[in-house]
Parts: sequence; C-alpha cells; structure tokens
Amino acid sequence: MTEFLSNLFSNIFGDNIILATVLIAMIPIMEIKGAIAFATNPGFWGELAMNNWTAMGWSLLGDCAIVPIIALVFLPLMNLLKKTKFFHKLAIGIENRIRGKSKDIEGADEKSKPFTRVWWKKVLAVFAFVSIPLPFTGVWTGTCIAVFIGLDYFTTCVIVILGNIVAGVILALMLQFFPWLNSWLFYIFIGIVLLVIVVEIIRHIVKKRKEKDGIEQSNNNEQ
Repeated sequence: MTEFLSNLFSNIFGDNIILATVLIAMIPIMEIKGAIAFATNPGFWGELAMNNWTAMGWSLLGDCAIVPIIALVFLPLMNLLKKTKFFHKLAIGIENRIRGKSKDIEGADEKSKPFTRVWWKKVLAVFAFVSIPLPFTGVWTGTCIAVFIGLDYFTTCVIVILGNIVAGVILALMLQFFPWLNSWLFYIFIGIVLLVIVVEIIRHIVKKRKEKDGIEQSNNNEQ
C-alpha cells in the first residue's frame, strides 16, 4: 500500500513535497492532521520527508489559507443553493449538520455583540472544537459553525486559525514522541475520506429508492 501511494504521489507531484502538503491540507477531513502525517512519512517521500515542525508549517499554510474563503462564501453559497431545485436538499442537509454540531452553544441562533458573555462562549467553543486534532473537527467544519452561530468575519478567521495552530502543535508533538503513528494516521484519514464518500453514495441511492417507492405507492393508491 505504501509503495503504491508513494508511486502515485510521485507521478502527481514529482519531488514537490511542499506543494503536495499544502494541497492535501486544503482537503476536507484530511486538513492539517492528514497533511502532517503525509509530509513526514519517509515511506512516501524517502529522504525528502519533512520533520514534524516543517510539515506543520506548510500544512498550516494550506489549511489556514481556505479559512477566509469559507468564512466569506459559506452563508451566501448556502442561501443560493437553497434557491435551486437541484441543490436545495444538499444545502438543507449541510445546514442541518452544522446546526446539529452547534446546537449546544449558547445563543447559537442569534448574533452576539463582541466581548459579551455569550460571545466569549461562542469563541471558546469554536476554538476548542478546532483545537482537537480529530477528523471532522478541522477548519472546514469549525469555520462553518462559527459563521452559522453569528460570529463576525474577522473573529471567525482569527479564532479558527488559532485553534488550527494548536491542533497542529498537538499533532506534531504526538508524532515527535510516537513516530510510529505516522503511517497509521495518514491511512486512517484516507480511510475516513473514502468511507464518507461511500456512505454518502449509499445514502443518496437509498433516498432515491425510497422516493421512487413512495411515488409508485402513491400512483397505486390513486388507481
């Protein structure tokens, strides 16, 4: 598996490990966690493999670069998609997932003035969420949650980036003391990405099947 991935990355990126690391850090779920494990893996890169802290720096660059973009376009994009016939259900589904993750944050459904008690609770909740180096707790989800619960653009960008730095430091330290986790982490994140894709495809197929059965049942009842 390692040899296959090594050849694959070599064919795509050549020896440009920096570009590969930055781009992988931008991918949802993979983000800084998967990118650090990827860039420090000698099985993939041999002598080109980065040390933990260099990998963290380039991973942060890629991961944090998308935060201002997500913070800017998330709500307008969701509102636009909800107005379309084809993407309406997708937008509602994404919004419901974000709402589910943010439901325990006090005042999540309302705007908060800066430096009030509720505002601080929102800031600390988003910071803690992004700081945990686990799948689904990265800048993509964290930024969407911050925007959804009413934090302003500047606060969202700053708090998510700070949380991401903490997550990067935690992971770099983990790999410093437990280097054998390197390959396992990358494979775990790849597996999660593939699993999410498969689950979403299955859910879509099942949903379409139920809708089709519902239409057929309705037609039979009319007859």
